[in-house]
Amino acid sequence: MSLSQSNPEIPFEEVRERLRDPAFVLVNVLPKEAFMAEHIPGSVSLPLAEVSQRAREVLSDLTQEIGIYCANFT
Repeated sequence: MSLSQSNPEIPFEEVRERLRDPAFVLVNVLPKEAFMAEHIPGSVSLPLAEVSQRAREVLSDLTQEIGIYCANFT
């Protein structure tokens, strides 16, 4: 399986729709400062540097589908 098949990009409009679904969580892996400056409403902050320490705390529902973004949105 290619990287694009295993990690598909989700169009922003689909992300906006999916944020209404409690079975989906959008994770912002940018540094906390970037999250505080600007983020997609409804997303949660889990900076990449903190994933190994805080992932279970932030993503406690293991049944949720996880979307990740790692760049500022436009």
